[in-house]
Amino acid sequence: METLNEFINSYFLWRDPMIVGAVTGAICGFLGVFVVLRRIIFVSATLTQISSFGVALSFYLESIGLALFSTLIGPFALSLILTSIAAAFYALKKDFSRISREGVIAFGFLIASGGVIILGDKITRGSHDIATILFGSAVVVDPMDVYLIPGIAVLVLIIHLVYFKDFIFISFDAESAQLFKYPVKRLNTLLLITVALVVAVATRALGALPVFALLALPPLSSLYLTEKLKLVFVFSAIIGVLSAVLGYFFSFVLSIPTGASIAVCASIFFVLALVWQGIRKG
Repeated sequence: METLNEFINSYFLWRDPMIVGAVTGAICGFLGVFVVLRRIIFVSATLTQISSFGVALSFYLESIGLALFSTLIGPFALSLILTSIAAAFYALKKDFSRISREGVIAFGFLIASGGVIILGDKITRGSHDIATILFGSAVVVDPMDVYLIPGIAVLVLIIHLVYFKDFIFISFDAESAQLFKYPVKRLNTLLLITVALVVAVATRALGALPVFALLALPPLSSLYLTEKLKLVFVFSAIIGVLSAVLGYFFSFVLSIPTGASIAVCASIFFVLALVWQGIRKG
C-alpha cells in the first residue's frame, strides 16, 4: 500500500510516459492483428530495428558536428523515412530470385541491428544512450511525444477505418481481391506504411523491444480469447494498453528497465490467454 501511495503521489513523473505508453499500446495492439494474421511478425521486428537505426544514425550525425542535418532531419524524420522505404519494399517486392523472402527480412533485421550497435559505440560519451533506443530503458519521454504519438495514432486509425474492409479482404484472400480488381499492391503498401509510421514514432519514444512486443503479443493473446474478428481487434488494443500501463507501473516501483517491463507484461497476458484457452477446451 505504501508503494502504491508513493506511485500515486509521483504522478507528475509518470503521467506523460504513461499516456505515451497507453496510446502506443492501443494502436500497436490494433495494427498487430494485421501483422499476425498476415504472418509478417518478423517484418515488424525488422521495421523496429530499421527505425532504431534511423534514430541512432541521426544521433551519430549530431555527435560528429552535423548540426544542420540534425536540425533539418531529426531522429523521427530520418527514422520515418528509412522505415517507410523498408515497408514499401517488403510490401511491393515478393520475388527475390533464389533467396526466400524470410532470408531478405532476416538480412534487413541483422544489418539494421548491427548498424545500431556500431553507431551506438561511436556516439559521443555522455550523449544519447543506445540502450534507450533498443530497449526503452528510460522512464521519461520527450514532452512532444505526448502530442505527436496520439496525433499519429488518430491519423492511422482514421486510415484504417476508411480502408478497414479492404485491408481485411487483402489480408485473408489476396488472390480473390486481385480477381475483383482491388489495388492489392497499393493497399498492401498503405497498410505497411501505417505500421511503419507508428513504429517510427513509437520506437524513438519507447525503444525497439517494447514496440515489437506490443505489435506481436497482444494480438496473439486476443486470438486465444475469441474467434470473432472485431473482438480480436478490441481485445488486442485493450491488452496493449494494459501491457504498457502495467509495464510502466512495475518499472517505476521496482526500478527496472521500462521496455523489458512492458515486454514481460505483454508476455504474461499471452500466457494467461493460453491458460484460458486450455481451460475453455478442457
